[in-house]
Amino acid sequence: MRVEPCCQALLAQLLPEVDPQRQGVCIDVGVGTFAFYCQIFAELNFKSLAIEPLPVKALKKLAEHPKLTLLPVCLSNQNGEQTLYVGKFAGIFNSNFSSLSPQWFGASGQARQVKTISLQTLVNQQQIEQITCLKLDIEGWEWTIIQQLENLDEKLIPAVVMFEYGGGVNRGQNQKGWAPEFFQNTLNILKLLKTLGYGQGILLDFAPDCKEIVFDLHQLEVTELEKLFPSESVYGNVIVFKDYQAKENQLSQICQPFYRVNLLERLVNILVSR
Repeated sequence: MRVEPCCQALLAQLLPEVDPQRQGVCIDVGVGTFAFYCQIFAELNFKSLAIEPLPVKALKKLAEHPKLTLLPVCLSNQNGEQTLYVGKFAGIFNSNFSSLSPQWFGASGQARQVKTISLQTLVNQQQIEQITCLKLDIEGWEWTIIQQLENLDEKLIPAVVMFEYGGGVNRGQNQKGWAPEFFQNTLNILKLLKTLGYGQGILLDFAPDCKEIVFDLHQLEVTELEKLFPSESVYGNVIVFKDYQAKENQLSQICQPFYRVNLLERLVNILVSR
C-alpha cells in the first residue's frame, strides 16, 4: 500500500462527509517535508493548523493560504522547551524522522531545543471549539499526545484521529518502530480510542501485498487489537472515526489505486491477460 497518498485520498473524500459545514479545525501534527495534509485540509475549506518545528520552504509557502496557520513548535505533554533529536535514516539526516524520543530508531545524536506546547494549550491559544481531524506523524511520540484526549472537554474530542505506527523493519523483527515500547504505545492508543467511543477504523500498511484493513473498535476486545497488525507489517497509518461510518466498498474504491502489487504477481497478471 502506498500509505500517504492513500490516506490523503481517504481524508479528502471523507472529511467533508464527517463535517459538511466545516465547523471543526483540522490539525496536522508533524507535517514533515512532503506529505502536506495541512494543504489538503485548507483546500477542503477547513481551518487548518500545521504543527512543525522544522518547517521547510515549501511548507512556509503553503502557510500563505488564508485557511492555513503554521505553528513552528512541537506538540507534547508540556509547555516550554524540550530536546528534539534530529532524524537520521540509512546514514543520512532526514528531518522526517526527528523525534522527541531519544529511543526512537530514526533519532540521531544531533539535538536541538524546540518550543513545545500541550494539546490543551494549543486548544486555548487557537481558541479551538471543535476538532474535525487530528493527524499525528511524530515518530514514536503519538501516544504522548493521544492520551491527552482524556482530559479534553467532550465537545473537543476529534471526529477523526489518524496516527502513524511501526517503521524501520517489519513487525516480526520486534525492533525499531516495532520495539516493545513503541508497539505497546500503539496498542495503548487503540485501547484509549476504544474507551473514548471511537468505532470504525482503517489500517493502511506499506507492506507490498497489504490492502486496507477495516475494523470496528466497538466490536474488538482489547486482547484482539494486536491481531490487527500482520507480521509482515512495515509501517502505516490508522484512521479512526468517532461518530461516522463509511461503506466498506467506498473505502475499497478509494484505496484500490494505491495497492502495491508485488512484481511477480504483476508479471503473472500481464501474462494471463494476453
